[in-house]
Amino acid sequence: MSELSADPSRRAFLVGVCGAALLGAGLGSALLAGDAVAATGIRRKKNGQVVVTVAKVPSLQATGGRALLGTVKGTPVAVVREADGSFAALNLACTHQGVTVNPDAAGWLCPAHGSKFALDGAMERGPATTNLAAYPSRWDVRRGTLTVG
Repeated sequence: MSELSADPSRRAFLVGVCGAALLGAGLGSALLAGDAVAATGIRRKKNGQVVVTVAKVPSLQATGGRALLGTVKGTPVAVVREADGSFAALNLACTHQGVTVNPDAAGWLCPAHGSKFALDGAMERGPATTNLAAYPSRWDVRRGTLTVG
């Protein structure tokens, strides 16, 4: 088997294992990979935006809840419910070298060099020196949807 034809199988396996581990750990009840079928309450539009119907995503019902959206227009993104009831979309690329951060019990952790970020993206420990970037999003109060991207 050529290296090229073996790659997709490994990738599919790793995406599945990582997604199952995150869900099993309770670190997010919604995970939407770039090529996966959308989780309940999360819909990918043809233009690359992702629409989150908040009432249908259990992990976003409580303060500090989060939903991993996979990639939005090529950027790893998550949505977090903030203390004031609003929602923030975060670019999950570590500000040190761009590696995608992973959820941990209290926020986000970079698997490459150990940078630690609070749930809201605030940098807590380096080598990163800046916060995770906000990602463009728009809240529609009438529909109860957050459009990301």
